[in-house]
Amino acid sequence: MPLLNHVGITVSNLERSIAFYTSLGLGAPPADWIFTIQGHWLSQLVQEEDAVIRVAFLPIDDGSVLELLEYQQPEGEKANTRPNRDVGAMHLALNVDNIDEAYQRLSAAGVPFNSEPQTVAMGPWAGNRVAYLSDPDGTPVELVMNVV
Repeated sequence: MPLLNHVGITVSNLERSIAFYTSLGLGAPPADWIFTIQGHWLSQLVQEEDAVIRVAFLPIDDGSVLELLEYQQPEGEKANTRPNRDVGAMHLALNVDNIDEAYQRLSAAGVPFNSEPQTVAMGPWAGNRVAYLSDPDGTPVELVMNVV
């Protein structure tokens, strides 16, 4: 069994985020993997009174899941305004076969990147190619092309 079960990202618009992440190569969720959760158990779990969350599970190729969560109650707000340096911020890294093609295709579609793909200069990933982009809510996503 893989160690990673899922990664959850809170989003402001579930349909927009599903479209974005499927354009990055994650599989489209089966119809029954998009649903609404609520109830006392959920409110206790997330420590929000009367919580109602729309959820989508997007399959990742190793059996893990990207969980997108749109809070309908309570309504959320963007608090992580500096995701590349705020403590507790996260990013999602996805492998791609051809980072230059992905960069060209996504840039042409209006996806904002921090820069063109870069070659890692040091450490255990030296020689690999990477690029950072932002999802529709500003969450950083790293594309990784393993060269070494």
